[in-house]
Amino acid sequence: MMSGTPRPASKNILRRKYSLWRLIRANLYDFGLLLGESWIVLAGFVLVNLIGTLYIRFGYDPCRYDSIPGTNNCPLGIGESLYETLKLQTLQSSLAFPSNSLVGQALFFIIPLLGLALIFQGVLNFGRLLLDKGSRREAWQVALASTYRDHIIVCGLGRVGMRTVQQLIDAGYSAVVIERDWSSEFVEHALNSKVPVVIGDAREVLTLRRAGVLRACAVVAAVNDDLLNIEIALTIRAFRPTLRLVLRVFNEDLDYNLEKTFGRNAAFSASALAAPTYAAAAVSRDVDYVLPTASKLLAISRLTISANGEVGRLLHDQAESGFRILQIESARATELLPTQSTTLHPGNQVTLIGSLPAIERAQLANQDGAAALDQQPRSEQRNTVIICGLGKVGYRVVRQMHALQPRPRIVVIRLPDGRADFPQRIAELEGVETVIGDARELSVLHAAGLDSAFSVAALTSDDLLNLQISLAARRVRPEIQIVVRVFSDVLAERLADIFGIRAAYSTSSLASPTLTAAALIGGVEHGFALGNRLFVTEQFDVTMNNHLVGLSVDQVRATFGLLVVELRRAGILQLLPSAAEVLIAEDRVILLGSIEAVARMR
Repeated sequence: MMSGTPRPASKNILRRKYSLWRLIRANLYDFGLLLGESWIVLAGFVLVNLIGTLYIRFGYDPCRYDSIPGTNNCPLGIGESLYETLKLQTLQSSLAFPSNSLVGQALFFIIPLLGLALIFQGVLNFGRLLLDKGSRREAWQVALASTYRDHIIVCGLGRVGMRTVQQLIDAGYSAVVIERDWSSEFVEHALNSKVPVVIGDAREVLTLRRAGVLRACAVVAAVNDDLLNIEIALTIRAFRPTLRLVLRVFNEDLDYNLEKTFGRNAAFSASALAAPTYAAAAVSRDVDYVLPTASKLLAISRLTISANGEVGRLLHDQAESGFRILQIESARATELLPTQSTTLHPGNQVTLIGSLPAIERAQLANQDGAAALDQQPRSEQRNTVIICGLGKVGYRVVRQMHALQPRPRIVVIRLPDGRADFPQRIAELEGVETVIGDARELSVLHAAGLDSAFSVAALTSDDLLNLQISLAARRVRPEIQIVVRVFSDVLAERLADIFGIRAAYSTSSLASPTLTAAALIGGVEHGFALGNRLFVTEQFDVTMNNHLVGLSVDQVRATFGLLVVELRRAGILQLLPSAAEVLIAEDRVILLGSIEAVARMR
């Protein structure tokens, strides 16, 4: 793996408990912090005991003052003197009062009073804080963060930030979070996942140091504020110029200019990363994720091989079918980028990548007749896509859909309030219609063309509102394709089980694999997750001096575990080139593979 790439950690440790060695180191660090905070009280306690011990050892004559006959403690040793000093502070001393010594009398009064005050207000409090981590959770999180190395720091624990953290720990890597608000809804979730949460402003150097920025391999600035993320990045760049930075931004101009400052593929928009998938799901079916290329959209889709379907024949003729197999899962093993000769069996789960029409053909071929009738693709009679909600996501989806060829009829339903710039921008797009109103009302849906619609995409930022819109459309058109934006994966699964809504996506879950991969190895174009494995795409130039020149597409797959998804040669684009195609100098390719395979390729 590349230098600077974090090493996977034990998932059990990250998800369930901290290792014993990590806890020991954190406790030592925490002990040092407490010593620093309580040194005056502790020093006072030590000084009181030192003075008392020296007086009893050298200034107190037990043979003279002790009224108990038969004692044999003349003189007292250092250990005995310290012991008697401690007893004196608890009013349990057996020593006689030094009536003939003014210094001794003063000490016999001062030591118990001062000692008790120091014990109860300082020493006992120090011990309680040292043992009771729950009462000082913020300081304990800093102590835990001090034990991390080669980790990813995620700034901002909102939806995108939390998804990125979850993606990291699912893939077996370690993360530390910086969050300004301890009461944030995702803080408890991060703590339960055994991810340290450092409270503070990520623009401040002290907060970054507490999160271990000097030992980290990357920082993800995932706050929902473009300017704040830029400030975080500039602060880090000032004292760690080479640290890998990943920024979440929305503004396209910022995206372009930031990459000139912080490096290629360093700034990403969550809505821009998610929009192609929403758009593809609104014009097709059974899409899990979409990779946008220079020529068209490449869909990622999973299907379970049916005993009665004909998809097996298509899969063995991938070159003609317009898709490739990324992964085959069976009860015994998982095979990545299998050869065309791989035998498929009913029950195998196959992950495909291909154009939308190719994926639709595969899905239809895998169904029996009754199911296939219910999965008919978009047609001239059913060509309208209704977009509900014109926020950051809705706006991006409209733009993405407007670029599709052939383009569907696009109708946007929006409320009269909201941001004014998005309606102005879509008004410049030819053929995009707008309906003002509440998409939960049937009259508004009918005005948008529900009767002839292929799909309704509910893309507001409110999960409940999106569900209400979907159910309203389903009441009139039970067979209509519904695309729903949600945050919770659990809710997405329930929508499929209860309401039959299978195209439910979370913007943050669609975007987080790319942010995660960019933080881990940098330079990636897009990322997506299959189970706990991260897949990424990256652009490579074929030169006379690298390992790609002279290799066929199939040899690239066999040698590096990478799939050539796009080949640009002399200005001509080939999408999913044939296995026999040989790469030559000056070709430009986009390769897809696991994050480990891409790192090895570099």
